Amino acid sequence: MTTTHPITRPVREHEVAPIRVMLVDDSVVARSIFARVLEQHQCIEIVCQAADSETALAQLNCNDVDIILLDIEMPKRSGLDALPDILVRSKGARVLVVSSFAEENGTAALNALSLGACDTLAKPGKSGFSGKFSEILIDKVVRLGRSRRNSDYRELGASAKLAVEYQKLVRPECIAIGASTGGIPPIYEIIGNLVPDLDCPIFITQHLPDAFMSFFARQLAGLTSRTVSVAVPDEVVKKNHIYIAPGDAHLICRREKNSVVLDRLDHFSESRYCPSVDAMFRSVADIYGAGCMGIVFSGMGNDGASGASDIFAAGGTTLVQDVETSVVWGMPGAVAKSGCASAILSPVHMTELLKRIAKSS
Repeated sequence: MTTTHPITRPVREHEVAPIRVMLVDDSVVARSIFARVLEQHQCIEIVCQAADSETALAQLNCNDVDIILLDIEMPKRSGLDALPDILVRSKGARVLVVSSFAEENGTAALNALSLGACDTLAKPGKSGFSGKFSEILIDKVVRLGRSRRNSDYRELGASAKLAVEYQKLVRPECIAIGASTGGIPPIYEIIGNLVPDLDCPIFITQHLPDAFMSFFARQLAGLTSRTVSVAVPDEVVKKNHIYIAPGDAHLICRREKNSVVLDRLDHFSESRYCPSVDAMFRSVADIYGAGCMGIVFSGMGNDGASGASDIFAAGGTTLVQDVETSVVWGMPGAVAKSGCASAILSPVHMTELLKRIAKSS
């Protein structure tokens, strides 16, 4: 008797359900150009368009979308003002802000990210919609669309190996935070709720353009009594200070006599990201050893995984954001998969853990 088996083959890209996109922009010209650019990709489908926020909300009642391209400046109600409602109505769609304000007004762009937008992209002038802009736009839409559908994340989150029992964690000598897409809200959660007793220096590498870093520092400063600044080389690291990596270099530290001093690394060959979480983690692991605590929030890619292994080897600990609260579980998932995660927690639970550590130490 001959037994037959079904033939299996890899699913080709064009056979996957298309990424469903909504365009929200008051300019009919911009919407037309975006549609023309995105529909060049066989896995992207434009399902609806809206000239203002209220129309967008109405469209979301009858359309299921994966990605929303959202302008900030629009009549009646700005995209920024409507963003929270759009996120609720869209049931988990990823919002990509595409606006001239994404470059001209760093505060507006960061406000959008803090409200839940995944990413921003500066809208070019009338002659600049082709070439590099088109490539970047398609790449962002495809990567965000695929991240929303990746069911492997949930399975990995449930089975990821923890490096240590996090209940035994002790007060850290420093905290180093790494994040990218979707990472700003959890950073705000942690920084805004740190208890005064936990006074160690905090280092932050968030993937953002260099032009945004001063705005980012000012927004963080508004959430805490700690001193917040973009890292400057040769500055002595102090308690109750938060140091942010510049957007055009890597934040590292060095020992100088009895002090820890800030430094910058212009090139780090082991990472394609700049600033790199891996570079920062490796540096603080070398300086602080077992006293180092790393935290990895939402982000695409795997930046932080190699650095987390350095922290683990030095005897330190690394907390990673859970899959349920992450916009993209790429970076935290890579650390969890490596077995170097001391705990997989939501940002709220991380805050509670840090409070317990501060009280018990």
